Amino acid sequence: MWFWSNDHDPPHFHIKRRGEWEARVFFLDNRAEMIEFVWRRKAPSRKSINQLYALVEQHRTELLMQWEKTHGSQR
Repeated sequence: MWFWSNDHDPPHFHIKRRGEWEARVFFLDNRAEMIEFVWRRKAPSRKSINQLYALVEQHRTELLMQWEKTHGSQR
């Protein structure tokens, strides 16, 4: 999981499973729009996706604070 320091809005982070997939994860309430795959050779399991949703929802405030720290509040 990482943030690019020069990344664009809306707030999001990147996540990948080496050799299988890479995605952008947005801080949205709608789970159907939360994950955008950049590429995938192998789809992640439904269990992995559900765990990711739960972690984002659980840590949304901290993740958004890190986004602001990385990108500043002046966008």
